[in-house]
Amino acid sequence: MQLTRSSRGFTLAELLVALVLFGIVSTAIYQLLVNNQRLYRQQTQRIELNDNVRSAVAILPTELRGLDAADPLGGDILDMTDTSLEYRAVRAVRWVCTSLQTGSQLFMDTTKYALSTIDPAYDSLLIFADSNPMKRGDDHWYHADVTSAPGRTNGCGGQMSVLNVALNLPRVSNGNALVAQDDVMMGSPVLAFELARVMSYQDVAGATWLGVQRYNKNSGWSGLQQVVGPLQAGGPKFTYYNSAGVVTADPAQVARIDITVIGQTSQTVKLSDGSMGYLIDSLVTQVALRNNQ
Repeated sequence: MQLTRSSRGFTLAELLVALVLFGIVSTAIYQLLVNNQRLYRQQTQRIELNDNVRSAVAILPTELRGLDAADPLGGDILDMTDTSLEYRAVRAVRWVCTSLQTGSQLFMDTTKYALSTIDPAYDSLLIFADSNPMKRGDDHWYHADVTSAPGRTNGCGGQMSVLNVALNLPRVSNGNALVAQDDVMMGSPVLAFELARVMSYQDVAGATWLGVQRYNKNSGWSGLQQVVGPLQAGGPKFTYYNSAGVVTADPAQVARIDITVIGQTSQTVKLSDGSMGYLIDSLVTQVALRNNQ
């Protein structure tokens, strides 16, 4: 039987041409997919890097801005290096319901602001004392250790808690009390603070992170909790300045803290020169302490 032209198959030459064209198109599509995947990975790592760096310069100023380094009864900055900072971190705000009683009981409004309830294992108190409402220079803060967990009691419209505290009465050089207990009046603010430490450290894989620790009065410093990372070995870096803008190593003289954060991606990506490596970015922020002139 004779085949018609319309029913004939492909010649070998036609098959070869088709295979070559198919290979060219497939290679182009594969290259496009690979490039898109590489670009997606690079953009994802870039976004993660930016988030890490910006998180560090957002979290730390919020923590440090309210520090009072020059408090004559004990500054909020306890220890400082270029890679770590130990300080008093305010975690809750209350108000005194009645004038400070003789003895060791402090009555406070149970309304709370900020992050937590008062925990005797971590928290201590700063109690505002206003000796003369017409003068600012005689204002001070009592430092008080919490000796019991808060308990509820009637008063202040049914919204009052009682707390046992150990007051550290401020003294002047002649040993006399700087302020009297009755200088703590109804409505005086009470700040609950804990000791915190931020520092850079390396994990088991050798990556650098910014971590935070809390101080437990019974067991000491907690383990490091990761906050931001991974970072370059040179970041974060803290630089401390006094009110004249000069670098200082005295915690009581600190009026401004410069924070340098140098971050890197968690995975290597293809760089502009064609090699594989980490993307790096950095930010610098300045924190002026509100309570230091």
